[in-house]
Amino acid sequence: MTVIDRHRASVLLIDMQERLVPEVNAGVMIAEMARQVVTWLASQDATLVITEHCADKLGATIFQPPESATCLKKRAFSALKEHSLQVVAPQEQVLVCGMEAHVCVLQTVLDLLEAGKQVFVVTDLVASHDVVSHVVALDRMKDAGAITVTTEMLLFEWVRTAANEDFQGMLRLVKELRALKTKSSW
Repeated sequence: MTVIDRHRASVLLIDMQERLVPEVNAGVMIAEMARQVVTWLASQDATLVITEHCADKLGATIFQPPESATCLKKRAFSALKEHSLQVVAPQEQVLVCGMEAHVCVLQTVLDLLEAGKQVFVVTDLVASHDVVSHVVALDRMKDAGAITVTTEMLLFEWVRTAANEDFQGMLRLVKELRALKTKSSW
């Protein structure tokens, strides 16, 4: 299946940390978008896993994670090198966002694919310190079998229909994210 199924998907937010976010291309804006999306998904009872790489050096996640999130510390680039597949990605589908695209995100995605997970990389919620590393990492993940999506694709596939009781809340979020992108000169 190549459509996001909210009943079969978990969310993995990789290393959006205090000292890393300002160093990546559009990092502050992407982190704010991720905060809003993750908060909304948590309100939808999505399973949410957040990693922090070398938190003693890079700091904590730049925003307060939802209470329902599982937070994992790691030193390896791939989250699967230190934590079990069931902890990192408890559902069949994994929606991935985070930093940096060409290091921790890439290595985690490659390991998730190798483990048989269906991986959706949320391209506008993934960043690197430079555009070339970001683009090449996305290409490599896609070539390996990951499905690339945007935040709006994720949100609209999550609710599936304007008749869904969560549609209006999702639509407000989409409008807020569009305004944020416009304001930030994406």
